[in-house]
Amino acid sequence: MRLLQWNIWYEEDIKNILKVLKDIQADIICLQELTVNHKRHEVNTAQYLADELGFNFFFKESQTDITEGRTSSFGNSIFTRYPILKSNFEYIQEPRQPEIGLSDYSQEGRVYIESAIQIPDRILGIGTVHMSYTDKFLPTPEKEAETNVLIDILKEKKHTFLLTGDLNSLPGSYTIQEIMRYLKNVGPALEEKTWTTKPFSYKGFDANTLDWRLDYCFATPDIIIKSAQIVDTTYSDHLPILLEF
Repeated sequence: MRLLQWNIWYEEDIKNILKVLKDIQADIICLQELTVNHKRHEVNTAQYLADELGFNFFFKESQTDITEGRTSSFGNSIFTRYPILKSNFEYIQEPRQPEIGLSDYSQEGRVYIESAIQIPDRILGIGTVHMSYTDKFLPTPEKEAETNVLIDILKEKKHTFLLTGDLNSLPGSYTIQEIMRYLKNVGPALEEKTWTTKPFSYKGFDANTLDWRLDYCFATPDIIIKSAQIVDTTYSDHLPILLEF
């Protein structure tokens, strides 16, 4: 089976994302930064991709904003060619009131989503998450608390389960080390980089080269990985991870 993990970047043309997804032909796709009614797209991008691919999907917003009179939201989605038996979500950081506005990326609501997928001979659990950004990816008490909420979920995952996401965390961070207490890293070696392919500038932090690892795939020990690679593409500011398992 093939699984693709990708933060598609809310500024990217969704038609470009669709082109890559059609070329790769993964069985399961986990995406972050999907949008609803964003000025860049003005469509529900999760619904658009599901319709175009002919896939089942589960989408959940993590934060809703009101900017210049427009209400929009972003979130995560799991897509699959197989039946989804059930899905659920949990906020690892509660959404802020959209009327108030956000002074910092770290204040955005963040959501973990999960689907049980009926593959030919068993039920496979897939979870995906987009964790909060902290300045220069440095640890904060808030990020540690967010991690602990996620860990409480992952502690219960004993078999036939994969976790993917943009964790906005470096390999040596508290977040990654805690996750690896319960799940094994099944993406490429942690030294390989996934961000950034586009210029990034925020509150004095500037990045414009592929020097950072922020995106990951983890699994329970019974998942056998045949290959794991970072896919080269000019679309989005993150590079996708493709697993065969």
